[in-house]
Amino acid sequence: MGINQNSMRQLSFDGFTKPGLSFGGSLLKGNPKRKRPLESKLPIHLTLRATKSSLRHPKNYGLVEEQIFKVAKKYGVRVYKYVNVGNHIHILLKLPRIRFWAAFIRELTGRIAQLTQTKWLHRPHTRIISGWKKAFVIVKNYLYLNDLEARGHINRKETKTLKDLKQIFEGQ
Repeated sequence: MGINQNSMRQLSFDGFTKPGLSFGGSLLKGNPKRKRPLESKLPIHLTLRATKSSLRHPKNYGLVEEQIFKVAKKYGVRVYKYVNVGNHIHILLKLPRIRFWAAFIRELTGRIAQLTQTKWLHRPHTRIISGWKKAFVIVKNYLYLNDLEARGHINRKETKTLKDLKQIFEGQ
């Protein structure tokens, strides 16, 4: 069974689709046949997808944000940007040590699930961002657009990149 249309759109946001840099999420069917690729010298884009859209609910929004930064601080994880979209969360982060990953992700997902009374749809999806210049900026822009969409300011069918967003504002 192949990857569906939404997964392909989600995977192709940056044009950096190198094999072995992504793991988890809807890509994973059954037991993984390989180890999750992680890196402590490069940024990682983490996506957590919930079964329902309760993460952005007013009573949960602050709790989710608090847990992300609290657990990250505990494990020394640097959070560059995070976006709560409602049914999923994007976090752009850097691990201080790869060995902290298991404890970090277990505690973060467990706390958020308990506080929001939600379940996770898939295992966490991670993607190693190949560099600090162009690729890092592209992912930050992608998260920015996701945030604008979650707030209801833009429609992602019309606005796929920041260039599209600038053209919309210049046209007004």
